[in-house]
Amino acid sequence: MCGDGANDCGALKTADVGVSLSEAEASIAAPFTSAVQNIECVVTLLREGRASMATSFQSFKFIEMYALIQFMTVVLCYASNVNVTDRQYLYIDLVVLVPLSIF
Repeated sequence: MCGDGANDCGALKTADVGVSLSEAEASIAAPFTSAVQNIECVVTLLREGRASMATSFQSFKFIEMYALIQFMTVVLCYASNVNVTDRQYLYIDLVVLVPLSIF
């Protein structure tokens, strides 16, 4: 929903994506406010939203991979009755996760 006046406040507030096209009272009710006075800002808003969603998914995948690597290392060390030392954690971080984060 795009709106610019006081009569649009209710619709802007209940919409999934509400964009206020003014700096008047509608900007308080809308989750997003644009300084551009036309609906071209909706394209930018959607592009930025999709980019942030893709970034969030990639960050989640990286965190999951990191946790899986740490878990498997600890399980393998405990299975052979060895405690994980600080040097082993350092090895995991430097040798395994730095290339993973680069790629």
